[in-house]
Parts: sequence; C-alpha cells; structure tokens
Amino acid sequence: MTWAEVFDADPTHVLPTRTWWWWWFILFFRNPENPARTKQMVLLWGTRNCRRLIINGHTWDHRQDDLRRTDRSVDCGGVTAGWWYDGTTMHDPLFVDDGRLHTEWGDGGKLVLANGNRYEFDAARTPQRVAVHRPGLDIDLELRPWTDYLSQIVPTGKRYLSHLGYQMHKIRGTKVRGTIGFGGKTEDLDGTAYFQKVRINSPTSPWYWGVFHAQDGSYIDYFMPHLGPPALRRTARHDSPWDWGEWHLSNSFQFYDATTGQLHKIKDMDIAKHYVDDLPVFTLQGEMAGKSVLMELTTYARATWVIRQPVWGPIANVLHYNEYPANVTRFEFADGRRRVTLDDLGPVVGNCEHSWGLV
Repeated sequence: MTWAEVFDADPTHVLPTRTWWWWWFILFFRNPENPARTKQMVLLWGTRNCRRLIINGHTWDHRQDDLRRTDRSVDCGGVTAGWWYDGTTMHDPLFVDDGRLHTEWGDGGKLVLANGNRYEFDAARTPQRVAVHRPGLDIDLELRPWTDYLSQIVPTGKRYLSHLGYQMHKIRGTKVRGTIGFGGKTEDLDGTAYFQKVRINSPTSPWYWGVFHAQDGSYIDYFMPHLGPPALRRTARHDSPWDWGEWHLSNSFQFYDATTGQLHKIKDMDIAKHYVDDLPVFTLQGEMAGKSVLMELTTYARATWVIRQPVWGPIANVLHYNEYPANVTRFEFADGRRRVTLDDLGPVVGNCEHSWGLV
C-alpha cells in the first residue's frame, strides 16, 4: 500500500455535491493528574464537491470544479478543524478554518492547508510531523511507529450500489509526542494516535464508530453505518422522537490481540445505549464462528460538528457528528478456550462516534 493512495483525492465516479475526502487524526494523551480522563484531540482536513458548507457556524464557499490533480499532487479548496479535551474542559471547536488544500506524495507524503495560518501533516519526514500554527494556538507533534502491525497502512471500504460507498486507509496506532501552546501556556503531550483517510461517495448517513488502544498494543474498532429515522434528526439533543428504527448497512467489529498477534473479526454486532448525565454509555455484543464479545464503553466528554449543506433557500441538509472520549469499562472476549478481559488488557482508552442527520 503506497502513500499515493493516502494523499490522493481521486475524483473518479464522484457523486454530485455528495463526495467527501477526509484526512484526520484522533490523538490520545496521558493525563497524569487524572489517568481515568485521557486527554484527546482531533485534527481534520477535508474537501467536498459542493458549493457551500457551514460547519459549527463557519461558512465555507467553494467552487465545485476547482480540484486540480497530477500524478503526484492535488490542489483544491479545503477546510480544517479540530477539538481539544484538556483533561477537564472540552474546547469544541478548537478551530474551524478554510483555504487552499495541497497534498503531494512520493517517498511519504504531505498534506497542508495554508492561508496565513498553517495546518500540516508531513509523512515524508522521519519522524512524521503534525503541526498547527495560528494566533493563540501552536501544536507540534512527532509520530513514530508503535508496532509493526499497528503502524502499517490498512485499506478497507465497502461498495453498496454501483459506485456508492466508502474507501478508507487507516493507520491503527502510532506513538506521538509533542507540545500544545494554548490558553497562554505550553504543555507537553505524550500518547498514541490513530489516522484515517476516507473517501465517502454517497450521502453521509448516520453511523456508530469507535477506536480503542490498550497499553500492550491491543486494538479495538467497530463501524455501524445505518439508515432509518435517525437520518431525520435535526437537533443536537440526545433525546429525540427519531432515535429508533436503525437499519444497519454493516455492523463490523475488530479486536487485535497483541498477546497472540491475532486479528479477530465479528460481523454480527448489536449496539445499545443509555445516558448518564447526558452522556452515552454504549454496550456492544455479538458472536460469530465461535467468537463472542461483550463490551461497555463509558463516555466522559462530547464534541459535536454541526455540518449544514444548503439545498434551496433556508432549506439545508444537516449532520450532527458527535465524538465522545471514552473508557472501556467492561470487556469480555472469547475464542474457544481463550478468554480476554480488562484484567488482561489493562486500561483501554478511545473514542466513540455517533452521528445523526444526513448531508
């Protein structure tokens, strides 16, 4: 798998006004003052072949035909955004900005949006670098491999009908160290990171998704896109008369067991949720081919991207894209005689996503 596939924005078979390209990191940083509340950050770059998006009140106007692509680079209008949970407070958004987006590839690759401010992921350097520099905010991070398995580029995706579907390239885990200068102080950061590039070639429907890192290098993720009444939700409130009737397009779960070096997959998963202090607790369970899992995910903060795409006059499609820092508070996995619990894994930290609406 080459870096070209990670940094390219291939416009083949695009769906008019509905194709996304996203590149993003979710970063988990140790919190010595409160280890049960891992600090977290999301940094995102993206573009979409539409005329206008409004993201958390920030308007991005865009020429739909401005993507310029060569065999080694892409230039287009783009957006960038981020949030930061500092262990106590969620800064949401940390920033939303737009400008010219440039990607290039070869021996590694680079992604940068520069408009006087600068937002960059440089994978051509060793160690790789991620940087954000704007008034009042300076982020400088270095990424290094964690394990051979976690730090490789992994392609995945699904086609639902004709060319409708999604393609992803992800790096499940790297080590990360660096600093953030924000709020008048500079803070050292140390932890792990997950990276994903995704091309969505369909209307963006609701989904559940999560990614988790254990200290021993074990890894968990799940993905459950769905259709149904949740696509009609229009507000950020958790309680909604439309929160029912989910029809899952897929419901996949993966567990990489670092002790054995095995990747376990279960495709028949169920998800349930309830709320404590207006934050969700998700419960996942499923079994397939002699394997079973039961997992409880307790969230402790919330960030929300409210993405509006105007349709006509005051009418707009709206997506509420929620991200919740979370701990795994129960984990029971079985595969034949092998049993894995939290006693085996130790603390497992990560992030749960739950989106609703349609854009």
